[in-house]
Amino acid sequence: MHASLSSSENADAMKERIEAIPRAMYRMGWTVSAALMERWLHSPAWVLPESWKGDGAPDPRYTSPSHLDQRIVRMSWAMMRPRIRIALDRLRLKMANDAAKKVLRSRLTDLNWGTDRKVRFGSRHDSAVQLEMSCQSNFESFGDELDTMDDLYGALGLATLKVALIGEASRDARTGGITADVTFAGFYIRDTYDFNGLQYLGTWTKNGALSKTQMVMNSILDGAVAHMHGEPIGNVFNHDFDAYRRATGYGGDFVIYSDVRWEPVNLRLDLA
Repeated sequence: MHASLSSSENADAMKERIEAIPRAMYRMGWTVSAALMERWLHSPAWVLPESWKGDGAPDPRYTSPSHLDQRIVRMSWAMMRPRIRIALDRLRLKMANDAAKKVLRSRLTDLNWGTDRKVRFGSRHDSAVQLEMSCQSNFESFGDELDTMDDLYGALGLATLKVALIGEASRDARTGGITADVTFAGFYIRDTYDFNGLQYLGTWTKNGALSKTQMVMNSILDGAVAHMHGEPIGNVFNHDFDAYRRATGYGGDFVIYSDVRWEPVNLRLDLA
């Protein structure tokens, strides 16, 4: 139980054990984690560029649907976890701060203002993918290796909660200054689902993952704890999934966007 799957198993055994992990997740009640992993396992092999995790990410409106998932992660599910509610409270406080107003102005400047110098920006009918490059103003990161091991931990780990502001803006004909009347704030999650880099993903049996305490005890007792919790799968690392991809031709990374949680607001922002 100490070696990674790719180094200790032949290809067929490694494939079987990797594909057992989402079934173990379902047994634990980790339904979202399992659905995300099943999508990865059933997708043609594709490695997400490292730049997509940061400022180099392409406009999602023009990204291939095969590289996006907008279906599995839902805000109603995420909001059941206290750490998401805490992140959302923090984001509310800075969704219209100076940095956010600077970002929003840059997005509104490129719109077609027409002759009346007024324009509506965003819509409650827009998806997170549509809002990302048009109305998104700020973000809050969440997730930590010390978090409770639950479905949120298994699905997202470290991810980003974002906010988009929508409403109506007017532009001063003389100064070019923009005033935005914001009527709704939309909150959504963005993350990347990939197995790039070096990361330990836990000790697994076919009944689920060991807790953090059990993992320590399992290491001390040379795998005995895992055997007590079901048929062992093994210690799992990112590179085991890379080995799976090379062996099978499957394993497609993708970008996650949740649906949007809308909240009414009443803000007038000077974006001069």
